[in-house]
Amino acid sequence: MIEIPNKTSSHPRTPPFAKGTCSKMLYNIGQRTSRLMHGLSLKPLENLLVWLMGLIVACGILINTETRTDLTTTTLYIALLLMAINLLSISAVIVVALFCMLVMTSMCLYQGGFQRWETTTDLLHSLAVLAAIMYLALRSKKISDNLRHNEVYMVGAQCLTQTACFGFRADLGRMGWSEQAARILEYPARTSPSVALFLERTHPDDLPLVLAGFEKAARHATLIEVKHRLLMPDGRIKYLHLFATPLFTREGNFEYLGALMDVTASKEAEEALCRAQTELAHVTRVTSLGELAASIAHEVNQPLAAITSSAEACRNWLSRPQPDVLEARQSLERIIASSSRASEITRRVRALSRKCDPLRQNESLNDIVSETLSLVRYELAHHKINPQIELNAFGGQVSADRVQLQQVIINLIINACQAMDAVSPCERALCIRTWVKDNEVLLEVADQGPGIPADVLPHLFTPFFTTKANGLGMGLSICRSIIDFHEGRIWATSANGQGSSFLFALPIRVANDQGFAAAI
Repeated sequence: MIEIPNKTSSHPRTPPFAKGTCSKMLYNIGQRTSRLMHGLSLKPLENLLVWLMGLIVACGILINTETRTDLTTTTLYIALLLMAINLLSISAVIVVALFCMLVMTSMCLYQGGFQRWETTTDLLHSLAVLAAIMYLALRSKKISDNLRHNEVYMVGAQCLTQTACFGFRADLGRMGWSEQAARILEYPARTSPSVALFLERTHPDDLPLVLAGFEKAARHATLIEVKHRLLMPDGRIKYLHLFATPLFTREGNFEYLGALMDVTASKEAEEALCRAQTELAHVTRVTSLGELAASIAHEVNQPLAAITSSAEACRNWLSRPQPDVLEARQSLERIIASSSRASEITRRVRALSRKCDPLRQNESLNDIVSETLSLVRYELAHHKINPQIELNAFGGQVSADRVQLQQVIINLIINACQAMDAVSPCERALCIRTWVKDNEVLLEVADQGPGIPADVLPHLFTPFFTTKANGLGMGLSICRSIIDFHEGRIWATSANGQGSSFLFALPIRVANDQGFAAAI
């Protein structure tokens, strides 16, 4: 059992000139880069101690050189050189090394060391040792600087892409992460990483998904991918995308190395785009209802006229010297049926005009088409079109939002009617058919209009592209967005002068909507 500690948060200090998120990020990158490039410790006390030790060693060199020129003095020079490596640049290290050699040689000359063979050989040995140490130290310094450069690039790239790295061992429950991961999880940089702290930030509703990912790691899965949410201490929600792949260490242990991506910004942008598309689709539906006003009025007027006629008949049956109750009851039943029909038409119109979020349910495309045709029947009659209906998508249930698909079908039918305005009434023909093929339900709206030119066909679903004098160019674009939302396809075919066909295909499947959180 993993114990989850109390939640903590870290709020890094922001400079007064860093107003936006990008400014804060670039400022932090610059500060870390400056520290890494200079190779200085973040602790001033440590720097002071290193310099103090260097002074002590330098004093020891001067004191020892007055009496000896053997390897003891060389050891002190080496210590000073190694300290310079951690504090100075490569050029400065070279200067320090040459200075040490010069001091060592000068002291030997000052003491008359070249008058004895043993002293001369000791000096040469000391210089050789110091030169070898200098070469190895410079090589180590260059590698260290390259590593620091790479670290700067990695930290900067992680900050800019909102990506962090982490590693863990599922069998021991141990976890480690980078500084960027700590920022994403909003823990202090010096917090000791652990699985418990990671789970503490996980949204309670997504906790089973994350635990399932760790269970896969315990079974040595080849790839772990989890999309889940983080719940911050102040109530904010973050969206996280996690990848991890296994690797073997030199000791033969099985560990996982992975990446954390903060996709909150892209998720919020996606939701904003979805809201904008929903708003635009609602405006288009209301516009379509305006174009269908006459058809809707006709559809409502028919049951109202039937209600009036049946009510008058009922009154006549009851006004007789011997009221015919049976006939009056039948008239009342016809009134009820007509009222239900009028209510159903009103419900459909309200559903199209209602502003609401998409709701996908298991629907029959045949039923959706039949219901849509009742709303455009008068529009078809007004254009003197007698449509040919072939609904053969039996058993083809789709996961769909009924109102959105009705909007697509209405748009395609209205476009087909308007395309045939230039054709004589006797030549107008409209075919609406559905069928099932290859685990898809397909719908086609085919007209016998003038067709679509070949150069126009590729741009039909482009936003704001229109061939109508008073068109906005958004109808077919919204249709494509709706079909894309339903994971389907929409396209058009046409031969100039031989009419055109608009088709869309939706997958036959049962909806399994689990929101953003999903584990693979």
